[in-house]
Amino acid sequence: MRKPFKKSLSQIPIEEAHGGTGSRQLLLSKIDPISKHLEAMTKGYLKAAGKFDWHSHDKIDEFFLVTKGSGLVEFKNGDSWEYNEGDLIYIPANIEHKITTSNENNNEFFFIRLQGE
Repeated sequence: MRKPFKKSLSQIPIEEAHGGTGSRQLLLSKIDPISKHLEAMTKGYLKAAGKFDWHSHDKIDEFFLVTKGSGLVEFKNGDSWEYNEGDLIYIPANIEHKITTSNENNNEFFFIRLQGE
């Protein structure tokens, strides 16, 4: 049975993520007593001129909310999107992508990864 719980962001360590210069805090994962569809929720950080290098999520859909900063999401097929604070971006499972920041600001994101098909 799932029960309510509380976590403090200040207690969650920051770790490297997806190569490049990015880092993250793993806020929720499959080991937490949450929905079986939620793979993870993370808070991501990129310094100015930083990047989460090329990666994909096997059978995992990813949503991310830009809470600070701006930059570019690039896809292996050559498409790209500029993003800004307040944008919500969805990337389906198995789509290779990278996220870069502009040169003048630090960025923060909340990522939610759900079990895909």
